[in-house]
Amino acid sequence: MTVRKERKSEAPEAKRTKQKWIESAASFKAERFELAGALFDVKDNQLVAESDVKRRLAKYKVGE
Repeated sequence: MTVRKERKSEAPEAKRTKQKWIESAASFKAERFELAGALFDVKDNQLVAESDVKRRLAKYKVGE
């Protein structure tokens, strides 16, 4: 009998610049202007993690 070991694949989280996230707005099912609004206070050359982008976008869409 074979025992399978579960492996946790902890790939590093995707980090991109503000412009790259805006260009990939469709992957978040959002418009470019929504991502631009959510990331308005991020510097152009600053790397932002995907989880942070998702959190900011959700907050932007709710209007808080």
